[in-house]
Amino acid sequence: MHTRFRLTLIAVAVLSATAHADEAPSNSVNTTNISERIQVDGDRLKTEKPDSVTINISADKIANSMSTDIADVLRHEPGVTITRDERFGIGSINIRGLDGNRVKLQVDGVELADSYGPTTTYLQSGRNSLDTDALQAMEIVKGGDVSAGSGAFGGVVRFNTKQPQDFLNATGDDSYFSLAANYRSDSERFSETATVANRSGAVESLLLYTRRDGQERENHGGGVDIMGLARGKVNPGDNSSNNLLGKVIWQLAGSRLGVTGEYFQGESQIDLFSQSTESTTDRSDDELTRYRLGMFQDITQATALYDSLHWQLDYQKTKTTNGTRLDSAMSQRFVDRFYDQKGWQGSLKLVKQWGDHQLSYGGNYQYQEFENLNQDTVNDVTETDRFSPPADGNKWGVYVSDHWQLTDNFALLPAVRYDRYHYSTSSDQYIDDWGDSRDDKLTGQLGFDWHITEQLSMFGRYGSGFRAPAMTELYYYYEHSVSFGGMNMSYIIRPNPDLEPESSTFAEAGLRWASDLLSAELTVYDNHYRQFIESQVSLGSSPEYALGQFTALNLDKVDIKGVELRGSLDLAKWLGYRDGLRLDAAFAYADGENVGDDQPLDSVSPMELFTALNYDSASNNWGGSLSASWTAKKKTSDITANNQWLATDSFTVVDLTAYVEPVSNLRLTAGVFNLFDKEYLLWNDIRSLSNSGENLYRYTQPGRNFGVGIKYSF
Repeated sequence: MHTRFRLTLIAVAVLSATAHADEAPSNSVNTTNISERIQVDGDRLKTEKPDSVTINISADKIANSMSTDIADVLRHEPGVTITRDERFGIGSINIRGLDGNRVKLQVDGVELADSYGPTTTYLQSGRNSLDTDALQAMEIVKGGDVSAGSGAFGGVVRFNTKQPQDFLNATGDDSYFSLAANYRSDSERFSETATVANRSGAVESLLLYTRRDGQERENHGGGVDIMGLARGKVNPGDNSSNNLLGKVIWQLAGSRLGVTGEYFQGESQIDLFSQSTESTTDRSDDELTRYRLGMFQDITQATALYDSLHWQLDYQKTKTTNGTRLDSAMSQRFVDRFYDQKGWQGSLKLVKQWGDHQLSYGGNYQYQEFENLNQDTVNDVTETDRFSPPADGNKWGVYVSDHWQLTDNFALLPAVRYDRYHYSTSSDQYIDDWGDSRDDKLTGQLGFDWHITEQLSMFGRYGSGFRAPAMTELYYYYEHSVSFGGMNMSYIIRPNPDLEPESSTFAEAGLRWASDLLSAELTVYDNHYRQFIESQVSLGSSPEYALGQFTALNLDKVDIKGVELRGSLDLAKWLGYRDGLRLDAAFAYADGENVGDDQPLDSVSPMELFTALNYDSASNNWGGSLSASWTAKKKTSDITANNQWLATDSFTVVDLTAYVEPVSNLRLTAGVFNLFDKEYLLWNDIRSLSNSGENLYRYTQPGRNFGVGIKYSF
């Protein structure tokens, strides 16, 4: 503990010393995330909040880092990690120790489907249903966000897709076309993207298509090639994806009206040798699809009620299908399960300046339909059932927030929101109706933004949040009735529609320094969560269910606190160079505790430190980045008793990337990843493993690998 705080104090001292060494004020300071501003970003009006910690990742940064999925994009963001499964792939994003449905994910303001994972083997519905080549930017809001409503416990990740204007001249008729191709050696993955954009008069359009084909993602260096849990080699497999994005936008007098269409389809086929034996062979055949069709409008012609207005209406359908074939000499079995979530989402946001008050207010509504179906076929005989009944969900919320500029240097930022949800279920021949679940919640927060000097500012906020229970928590039902050798081996998992929503209080404070030489941000936070939902809590055994009865209950109290530090130093200006040499650094430490049973919180990631030396030429036609990421070990004292065998060692990974434009319109990129061939494990990849017989070498990250890319545009 003392070592951790010494490291933090050293990092603060280094940045503070550098900050005070720069005493020349500047009027051209980059004030991103420091002063309130309103802009059109993606398909929505964005209001930046100086009282929150926000990370913005641009399309250029995604391309220059040669990122091919969300895990690649976030690998250099301390405090933000990915959970990944060997079969089901990227599951969720972890922010400050919370993940799954406790982090809200949005694409152009539309919420992605919930994760649904009642079992660990045959059905897992992740939330990775988008492609990085379609992204204009990613915005990560760390910590609670009252304006976002239910689910924004750990934070919010907003994916904003590309716009026609990103590729076209600022004015006049124009056209754009590009072809791009990439290769990554760690998964033998080939990617191709074609982009077409056009402006004719007042109409702008965009069509973007990406295709990816790859194989299993390698571990560090092979491993023992056997069947079963002791297998050290990665299970072999193939995967592919298609992503299509289309937009048409009409630029009208005082507004713009747009239509968006989006389609994503990903599939994989894997030989599950780690789950097989010498006499049985398991193989998976999985598919994830998502499509969205929506309309939006941004109005910037002021009225008495608003200075700007954004509304949108979208229909979205997401379906996960997991097929598992289990063949032996005695039988052929195929387990086919799916989870489907579809429905409408609408939202309205208005912004109005009234004197010293800048009000943002609006609301949103969702209507969702949920369905799961399971078919188990053994030797051509099929049994059908469901884990949860068909259900409808209605959610709506309204909010108002204010930026109250009390003085030239000090502002208060209050916000309040009311939410209500209602789930209803229906029975059929496969499952009973388990009843309705409904509740409502009033949440609020108060923040401040204080500009102490031209360069130094302080921010903070205190508020409350909540999360409505998910389908898998409310309605998961499974009954296993069997006897073996005269022994009762039956158990049951019961639904619980009476679950209460989870609630939270969050407190956060920090300092920001912004000058033409250095920008830095130090944040401390202390978050408390109550009514945490724990799945499959034992209710004891009975004569009918000798192995037990289980259900989901509101049990746990969880506390998470931490410190984060990030900064960027303009080395070129400091050293008197003309070109863009920059040093970036970021640090994150969190400590989590399950207060109810006095146990550590396994979802909290180890301490992380990231540094990068970046160079971009004055003409921006060549550059590169040398980065190093250090992750502390996950000690047994920070892990629950049952999972201490998973404790990981510390490690440092170095990456090197570069880009060059040798001729106009041609861009080449290349990268070497894990430059020094370090063998290491990522905590969030293994923390959910339950069988100590697993060979953890299979989960090691790829050794030294490389990527290359080419893009031609005209």
